[in-house]
Amino acid sequence: MKKQIGFMLITVLAVFVLASCSKKYEAKDVKLKTQNDSLNYTLGLANGEGIKNYYLQKDSSDEAIKALINALDKAYSSKESGNQMYQLGYQIGTSLKYQKEHGLMGDSTLVFDTKLFKLGLVNGLHGFDGGMTPQQAQEYLQKTMTQLQAKKSAQQAPVNQPQPAPSDQKTDSVQ
Repeated sequence: MKKQIGFMLITVLAVFVLASCSKKYEAKDVKLKTQNDSLNYTLGLANGEGIKNYYLQKDSSDEAIKALINALDKAYSSKESGNQMYQLGYQIGTSLKYQKEHGLMGDSTLVFDTKLFKLGLVNGLHGFDGGMTPQQAQEYLQKTMTQLQAKKSAQQAPVNQPQPAPSDQKTDSVQ
């Protein structure tokens, strides 16, 4: 009985490993419910186009994208390996780790969502805009972050204290 349970566990594990190895990173529609969701997704979408145009000019196949995303996942989980796609994925994964620890785009009030970022990134890598182009994503990020920072600055600015009215007292002057 114990051997059967062990065998079943190993079989289930093998199925999961094989399923994760054959995972395809395809462009998908996404529903964004909050501003935080939108910021995470658009950050990935805006970066996806740049990475595609710069690093994947010669090979934007599913294999290259899969290698990049797998490396990103490994780097995000602090594991290592070697080729160019891995190095790029590792750099992005390290950046994502920082985002998770310090807040989205350095703002500790915004929560980084890896899943939405990766959806945006994969969609950007595939050229799938899903209703928003990478340029619009970049504009949204800049506009929203500027608004959030202005709001934060206004909340932190000291309240103007009323100045005392000038006194009408006469002072002696030496002439």
